[in-house]
Parts: sequence; C-alpha cells; structure tokens
Amino acid sequence: CNPDNIVVMSDGSIGHMPGKIAQRYESMGGKCTYFGKPHVPHFETCIRKLGLDRNRIAHVGDSLHHDVAGARAAGISSVFIVGGIHRDELGSAIGEMPDETALVNLFQAEKQTPTHVLPLFQI
Repeated sequence: CNPDNIVVMSDGSIGHMPGKIAQRYESMGGKCTYFGKPHVPHFETCIRKLGLDRNRIAHVGDSLHHDVAGARAAGISSVFIVGGIHRDELGSAIGEMPDETALVNLFQAEKQTPTHVLPLFQI
C-alpha cells in the first residue's frame, strides 16, 4: 500500500490515506507490503522511467517523512510545500510562507531538511 497516513484536501480538511489503514491492520497482526514514498524502489522506478540524470529531477511534496526523506534517500532534490500536512505545526495558512525560525525548528525536530521550500504548488 501507499504508506501516506493523511492528505490535506483542497478545502483544507484532512483526509485519511491507505497508510493509516495499513498501520491499524498491522497492529492487529496483519502483514502489509508497502510501495511508494519514502521507499527508494518507488523513487528509483520513477527516475528510471523519466530517463533523466538525478541532478535534473526534484520531488515535490508536503510530507517531510515521505516526500523529503524519500527524495533524499534516492539522491534527488526535494521541494517541500509548507501549506500541506505540516502547516499547522508551522503556524501558516495555505499559500503563505511561515516564519524562517518555524521552518528551521520543524526541520531540526523531524531531522529532515528539504532542498527547496515553497508555500504552495499549483498548476
């Protein structure tokens, strides 16, 4: 399953993801196979399919544990979106950059530092 636990929905609410179900199932004695962020095989598959050098690839996401950690483990750059699942910890609204001290404190507490930081990713 995809190990993500939560997602921030377009209205700002929190949605539950397959990783949360998998954790509960494992707590009852079940076994799960994980594929996806932050596991390196997921990133390696994407890198191989892109056919680009690693230095030309950046992974964009809002999770320090799944997106940033996975990109780092795979040897590619990361773009951390602050308006996602960590926004309450950072004290910022969607689309706004938090105070730099809040960012540094979060990165130190989580032992994950992204290559780049953006307030929002929108196409």
